[in-house]
Amino acid sequence: MAIDHTELRQFHTARQNSSVAVTIEKSTAPMLWLDTSVFIDLARAKDGERTEPTRQKKLERLYAIARRAIRNERLVCPEWDQSDETEGKPLADRIQRLISDLSCGAHCATYGLLKDRQASIGMRAYIGSDSSIRIPAKIHFSQDPLEAIRWAKKHNLIIEADIPTPQAWIDKADLNKAMLLAGLEKSRLQHVKERRTFEQQLELERRAEATGVLRMYDDLCKRASDAVDAWTRLGVIGFEQAAKEYKEIGGPGEDFTERLIGVYAFMNSPYYWQLPIQDVACRLSADIIVQKHEIGLGDNQDIQHLSTAIPVAHYVVTDNAMVDRCRRLKLGDKWNTKIYATRTLDDLSDEIAAL
Repeated sequence: MAIDHTELRQFHTARQNSSVAVTIEKSTAPMLWLDTSVFIDLARAKDGERTEPTRQKKLERLYAIARRAIRNERLVCPEWDQSDETEGKPLADRIQRLISDLSCGAHCATYGLLKDRQASIGMRAYIGSDSSIRIPAKIHFSQDPLEAIRWAKKHNLIIEADIPTPQAWIDKADLNKAMLLAGLEKSRLQHVKERRTFEQQLELERRAEATGVLRMYDDLCKRASDAVDAWTRLGVIGFEQAAKEYKEIGGPGEDFTERLIGVYAFMNSPYYWQLPIQDVACRLSADIIVQKHEIGLGDNQDIQHLSTAIPVAHYVVTDNAMVDRCRRLKLGDKWNTKIYATRTLDDLSDEIAAL
């Protein structure tokens, strides 16, 4: 689409404050998502470790009831992208076997892939200046979960690909998590000192990703090619791919720079930050930053997982602090999802048993 600079500016400006309604389709069968800690505690108990008796009893009951419902095709609990919390850790193999057994062959798309798929739908709506966006359930799965379960039952077989992650990658990920946590905690302390409100922080969270990627890309372009490491390059590949897609689906812009500007403008619009995965992540991140409590070691991973799970799942189990946070933000109400903590697991078990 060839337009001059004035028209290009008007094109993007008109979309920055657009009102867009976003809905998401749930899976055909009720879907369950379990926090990684559930599988870790179950694995510890099976390995003979002592765990808190009341919690363990509730977890074992839930697992048994959910497993039976899944085999009877009344519930699905696909394997989610949670390996980053268990790889290279004790009992990793036992944890993975529990996850595979409960999923019965069903798999969800990875966080990165799902984020790209939602962004692609949002970008098309942005270019078309649509008033609504509907996210189909099928983009969340490698195949229909019920079909995967039926295949596994028919062949009495669950196929899992065990491709070990290089230790260097695990170490790099752990280092990045530690650095990110330190940076977030520093920001939290500063924002609490400034008495920043949730609404103010939410606005920053919505725009932070686009600004960060653009800065990273600008830095990469200024450095000599031999000074750019693989990790830095990986950080901007998605931005470049989005610019390519932007052109392919009819986004305005004569050259690559204008297309990058188009992607940046899209990411700074409601068409991006109201997408389910972005909406949940931004709200949870903003709430954590403005609270007086220290950020937990696994909070950032929890945000990533919950931003994937809450919009599409029917039932979500997470820790008490996250449940309280989600209820305060009314995320369950917004995305029509029931969110449970350990203290209410028996209620969830009863509901699944009644399916």
